[in-house]
Amino acid sequence: MDINQGYSILKAVMLENGRGFALGEHPTAPSPYVTWACYDDAHGKRQYEWGHYGNDRAALEADLTDRVQEYQRLYKVEIDHIEAPGLYRYYSTQRPVDIGTFPKPPHNAPDEIVNYDLRAHVEDGAFQAWGHLTYAKPLSNQQMRDYELRPARDNPDLQRRMEDQAQVVGRWEDLEKRPEWQRVTEYSPERRMYVPSKYTSWEQLEYCIRLINARQRPLRKEPPRPIADQMKDAQEQVEKQQPRSSAQKDAPDRDDR
Repeated sequence: MDINQGYSILKAVMLENGRGFALGEHPTAPSPYVTWACYDDAHGKRQYEWGHYGNDRAALEADLTDRVQEYQRLYKVEIDHIEAPGLYRYYSTQRPVDIGTFPKPPHNAPDEIVNYDLRAHVEDGAFQAWGHLTYAKPLSNQQMRDYELRPARDNPDLQRRMEDQAQVVGRWEDLEKRPEWQRVTEYSPERRMYVPSKYTSWEQLEYCIRLINARQRPLRKEPPRPIADQMKDAQEQVEKQQPRSSAQKDAPDRDDR
């Protein structure tokens, strides 16, 4: 994470419009804690402004929450992601972690790299991995695919995405009348929403979303007919709709003259 004016950034909450707020700590400063408004400049460097300083960490953590919520109320924006050291964990599923086997995005180098002695079961036995890395900021889907990394289920961005997907999948499962043993979601009366079942993976929800979208996609239209056939049909239609003139109606046939 960043260091600004000697303060180590402990947490940052970034909003969908690119603005955000951060909590920093400087143990030897007269006011060891601070919250700042922040944003990334045109070069991707984090800039900090409008500091609130204090001696009580709990009070400054509450101040961070208040500033985020007040900004959301005024500007009607949602939280995009949260940043904190070690907050995002990714597993290396195909090889031990080594040089060239993991992404190093600008301003988001790994906080921790851990290799296991052997390929081990992780995430309650959901899959196996050779090791893991942690980052302060989330990786993109493309970065995960490029290096064959799998996110931990507890990653905040993944939890939020799975909860959003569960609302769609849960209603679909109800309509399909799927039995409990086939469902990947369940309804939580306390939260009044659908939630992923305990052992549901994000890949399972992604698969269900693709299946739902495929079933809702309109059928492919028939290929257009040849232009000549379309013009012939159009001419016939015009002739049917065009009334005969009175002169044509009253004129005697040539044989009657």
